[in-house]
Parts: sequence; structure tokens; C-alpha cells
Amino acid sequence: MKPKWRRQVYLRMKTLSLARAALLALTLSAAPAMAQTGERFLIAEAVDPNPQGDVLEVAAAAGQFTHFLEAVEAAGYAETLRGEGPFTLFAPTDDAFRQMGEREFQRLMQPRNHDELLALLAYHVVPERVTRESVGARVRRVEASSGYRVTLDGRDGLRVNDQLVVMPDVEASNGVIQGVNAVLSPPTLVASR
Repeated sequence: MKPKWRRQVYLRMKTLSLARAALLALTLSAAPAMAQTGERFLIAEAVDPNPQGDVLEVAAAAGQFTHFLEAVEAAGYAETLRGEGPFTLFAPTDDAFRQMGEREFQRLMQPRNHDELLALLAYHVVPERVTRESVGARVRRVEASSGYRVTLDGRDGLRVNDQLVVMPDVEASNGVIQGVNAVLSPPTLVASR
């Protein structure tokens, strides 16, 4: 006869094994649903915001650009982007800002880094209407509001500086939004000695 404590350990292990098996089965049965919804990928959900609003109103309605909009407000850039336009926002999604890291985002949001934040945001804005159709199946370089150029590539989807546009051609009254899953980095100048 087995000692009483050994039987209790055996029963606990058996119970844990059954619980683990049930949890594994539940996880595996949910996997196809997760794959079908695209939640595992950094492709944003399709949204149909009202194109009658300006680029900032449409970005807010899309629900994927809260960090970008927060940065626009902090930089004092909102009034400009509510103007006549046309503007193309290569707007980083919230996933893009998560990849950047909270610490870096908070650093940029500090008042002493206002100029750096404004330059970063201006690099994401092109003062013309840029769509997949207008780029076509070619590579184009256009000047961003920051004065630096961005590279647009329409040969395989739409890309900006090699970053895939995951929410293309979101129309607004004063421009268009192209959602990207990366915060674009403007070129940095290195002083020579």
C-alpha cells in the first residue's frame, strides 16, 4: 500500500495534468480565430471614418492613431494640420509608437524637446495629396514639411522609406492619411571637424 502523502501528490499531479491539457486544447481551438482576425499581425483593422472631417478628425475616428494625435497636440501642430491643405499624413499607428518605446515617447513629449518632436512630426507630413494611385508602380521622392525627402515606393503595395503602409488612402476633407507601423526617422546631420 502506498503512503497517504504519495497518493495525494499523485492525485494533484494528475489534476494539474488534466488542467494543463484542457488549457492547451482551449488555446489551440482559439488559434484559428485569432489568425482569421489578424490580431497577431501589425495590420490595422479596416475603418470607414467620415471623410468630411479634416485629417486630424479622421485620424481620431479611425482609432489607430491616439499617440500620434497626442504628439501633434503637444507640439502645437494641430492648427496647421486643420488648415486647408492638402496634406498627406504618414501617420504612425499606436503599434508603431509601442515599438518606439514608452520611455522615448515620453522623452519627446517633454516641453524641452518641443523642437525635436515638431521636426519628427513634420517629417511624417507631405504638403500634397499622396495616394497609392498617384504614386503608381514606381519609386518617387517627395519633400516632407520638415524639408527632408521621403521615398515612396508603389511597386509592391505602398511603402514610405521602406515601411509598408498598412492603412492606405484614408480620405479626409483636407488630405489623406497613410497609416504606417513605424515611426519614421528623419535624417540626422553629423557635423564634421
